[in-house]
Amino acid sequence: MATYRPGDPRNFPVTPYFRRVESTRGHSPRFHFHTVFCGESASGKLVNVNMIRPLLSVCVSLACGLPAFAGPLFPCVKAVTSKNGDYIVVVERQRPSEPDREARVRPGKLQQVSLNVLPKEDFINEKDKLIASATYWTDRTIWSVVLDPSRTQYEDGCPLPVITDDGEFLVLMQTGPVLGSAKAVLRIYRRRDHPGGPIRQGPDHGVFIKDIALTDLWPQERASALRVWNDETPQWFVGGSFEFSADYREMIITTRWGNAVHIRLDDGSLTSR
Repeated sequence: MATYRPGDPRNFPVTPYFRRVESTRGHSPRFHFHTVFCGESASGKLVNVNMIRPLLSVCVSLACGLPAFAGPLFPCVKAVTSKNGDYIVVVERQRPSEPDREARVRPGKLQQVSLNVLPKEDFINEKDKLIASATYWTDRTIWSVVLDPSRTQYEDGCPLPVITDDGEFLVLMQTGPVLGSAKAVLRIYRRRDHPGGPIRQGPDHGVFIKDIALTDLWPQERASALRVWNDETPQWFVGGSFEFSADYREMIITTRWGNAVHIRLDDGSLTSR
């Protein structure tokens, strides 16, 4: 319980400030108001700050009128195509149809995030052949990855996917704060049922391969130095580049400092060059 002690030299006027604690897409960012109570009760007794916080917050806010701004969130991507345009990944975010108690308190809570891989529609039957300057996609999901938002760290349930040109591998990039150098910034999945191979029962939800940490990609001293994250901090991948090898079995990452890391997508092994 926060208290104020009259005569304590540590009690001095402190400028109130705002701290951004959460922002839900589609809703206004929420802030916590922080201040230090400065004054003395008429009786000279201890003053419980919690008892007067509502009135104090209003008074100080009106007196100071300090603006509070939150930086924009990373864009929430709905779909992405492979480089050759043969496959598209569609991101679906599912919310509870009947919100539970926690969901009523936090209306932006997600229940499930799925990434569905669909092939391009080529109209292979001659009688259906269509010639047009447009790209069409089938309504058939050939494989997908299903995420539990409570166990993932993607900002606001918005993973950033990339897919190989053969549609066999899906890589999810972390967005938002990356304060732990050992935190995974890439997650690799592969298709379970391959073309020409046996088709197993049940939907193909992919096979998890490996998590790749920031320390696997950045120079050690750079990763260790990342200790503060604010609205102006660049995303970890800014200034670098990502590409797949010609056989689509490696992901080649070049960081903003110029070091290159090759990741074998079938097992997650890394080679620095």
